[in-house]
Amino acid sequence: THARMAEDPPPVRVQVTDGDKGLVWTADEYYRLRTVHRLIGAMLGGLPGYRQQDQVHGLPLQLSPEEVTLAVSRGWVTLYEAPDPLADVTADEGPAPPAREARRPPQANRKGWGVKPKPGQGAKKASSGGDDDVERLLANASFVTVPLCEPDEVKEEGDVKEEGDGVVQWTYPRTATQRARCAVFADLHDRGLTMTTGIKFGADYLAYPGDPMAYHAGFCVRVLPDDAHMRCQHLSGWARTAHGARKNLVLASAVAEPGADGDGTDGRTMRVEYLTVMPDVEQSSNARYRKA
Repeated sequence: THARMAEDPPPVRVQVTDGDKGLVWTADEYYRLRTVHRLIGAMLGGLPGYRQQDQVHGLPLQLSPEEVTLAVSRGWVTLYEAPDPLADVTADEGPAPPAREARRPPQANRKGWGVKPKPGQGAKKASSGGDDDVERLLANASFVTVPLCEPDEVKEEGDVKEEGDGVVQWTYPRTATQRARCAVFADLHDRGLTMTTGIKFGADYLAYPGDPMAYHAGFCVRVLPDDAHMRCQHLSGWARTAHGARKNLVLASAVAEPGADGDGTDGRTMRVEYLTVMPDVEQSSNARYRKA
């Protein structure tokens, strides 16, 4: 008997958003991107059972422009655009709600309720405007109808614009800086590293030897132009930030290979160079730990 080879799974569907980012909406596709292709992204959604916290997030998964560019160039994903939810919105200017009758002032009773308040009482309520401001806003408002449908229904109706139909075109990167970032990201990925955003440490990327859930990042990567001039203060600040977090600072640059075709979005037509800045343990306070 011949062993039947499992069919390759279909490409992951990524929704293109404004700002050159992508969204993944299913757990299976997120798991495949993380475990097979080592693309981490960032969770954006809230968890239904933990609405009042901001520590753990859920789907959708947001992919960075570099992650989407790498995935598109390797054929791991297909892109689509979700329909504009406001495209079919119809506005209905209904009649203004009837004005509420003026309330009669309360009459004073035997216990003194309803009499003129003492100075300072009710000042906060009077300054806010109360219900009168809300009524004035509603009187000038319009009523709109927004169509709602499930994502599966949108796909069946053909509203999703697939890249194969020539509708969605991934235009990132568009500048030399963006091309350098994509080339560095792809080269580090080919070297077996896993990248996440490095904004917390003042870097472009954090490079991990494996999944960030199991490893600490070993490098803070900054992408610089090949002919960039650095001030000593900037280099010292970048290095101290990375070394203070027990990471090495990596300065990366990418230049196009002479006579190479393409724009370098896949990291294979550009030459990527690295400069690693490591802490001098002999001159630091940890030097005593290196003594025998």
